Amino acid sequence: MTHEPPIVLSQLWLYPIKSLGGVAVEAATITAAGSLELDREWVVVDPAGHKLWQGDLPVMALSRLTLTPEAITIAMPGFSPLRLDRNHDGPPVTITQYKHSSAGIDAGDPAAEWLSEAFGRTVRLVRIGPNAHLRPNLNPVHVLSLPSLAALNAALAGRGIAPVEVERFRPNFVLDALDPDLPAYFEEAYDTIRFPTTELRYREPCVRCELPNINRFDANRERQPLKLIGALSRERVTTALAGFGVYARLSGPGEIRVGARGALGAPRIALAG
Repeated sequence: MTHEPPIVLSQLWLYPIKSLGGVAVEAATITAAGSLELDREWVVVDPAGHKLWQGDLPVMALSRLTLTPEAITIAMPGFSPLRLDRNHDGPPVTITQYKHSSAGIDAGDPAAEWLSEAFGRTVRLVRIGPNAHLRPNLNPVHVLSLPSLAALNAALAGRGIAPVEVERFRPNFVLDALDPDLPAYFEEAYDTIRFPTTELRYREPCVRCELPNINRFDANRERQPLKLIGALSRERVTTALAGFGVYARLSGPGEIRVGARGALGAPRIALAG
């Protein structure tokens, strides 16, 4: 293995509405906060303004989003799509997520009624916009590698369990190794990943909640892969208990594109194998 094994940005994902479906994009703009523009800038809330997520409403996993420069469109089985103006105006509101208050703009009654019917619970939709990237303790970017996903799916197959798709883990950056000797979980072991236009700076392991266990096609809560992720994490010194993938911050502002090649910086901790 070379000192700086080459890697490539294989997939790039944005999640415009927190806990709803992701959108695969070819390029994304890096904010001054080291996150990606448009990522999680909208939030579904209850009538009191508290954030809701798939743990509250597993049916959110069935949502599929598409993105244009003008609009976000949400599709749900059995419903006509909901189109949202990306720069809509509306009444100001305050919401609460992670015990932090944020000012936002209510998306209006038609959106609230559509989502409430689709999710089977009274909800509203709020656009936080760029202020979503200023939340205290924000982990700006979630990073996962295809070798790590392959290792997990091989372990699942060894137990007679079907593989899981990368979308269950909601990464922003999906990395692949151009060096065949680069082992799984390499994203956990280095302090930086350098691309021509930006740098990913490691922050901490991504400790998994129940979300990867929610089936994206029927919204059922399953036992895997979280149980196996917990077991496998005990075998690695590079992560925390139930860790899979990492959180990082981008050096910015700037732009990042799929296909960008990068190199790993200094090792944070040694990988086995």
